[in-house]
Amino acid sequence: MEREQALEFHVLLFTFMGKFYEKFFVNYRQHLDSAIPLKKNQTKIISILYHRDGLTSTELARMLNIEKGGLTTIINQLEQLGLVMRTPDPHDRRKQKLSLSQQGREVMEQVMERYTDSIKQQFEQVDQQELNTFMHSLRNVVNFMDGN
Repeated sequence: MEREQALEFHVLLFTFMGKFYEKFFVNYRQHLDSAIPLKKNQTKIISILYHRDGLTSTELARMLNIEKGGLTTIINQLEQLGLVMRTPDPHDRRKQKLSLSQQGREVMEQVMERYTDSIKQQFEQVDQQELNTFMHSLRNVVNFMDGN
């Protein structure tokens, strides 16, 4: 990769992150907050666990760039709220898997129902071909990041 390309890559990534938070995550948090008021990192954790159940705290900390000790505090809070549960890893007794509790899953199902309707409204005026291109590009980005 050339230096100019690396610089553009950096600018695109940070621009994307800003736009993602502005256009999507703020809206998502509003829907989640209407169901149960949580702090930003609590929201991120239950959202990730909704889509990727059974992560270890090390995996989750790496995904969120959070210190493991700080993550433990947040997981304890979510556990006390009845949203998250820890279960022993069947392959390694030293590890625990993090999952949404039944209550956490029910809350997330309600939130996702409302949020999906909100996204549909947000993209109502977007041309279908443009939306298909965007979705295809987003899939490519996710697949690329999974592979690297």
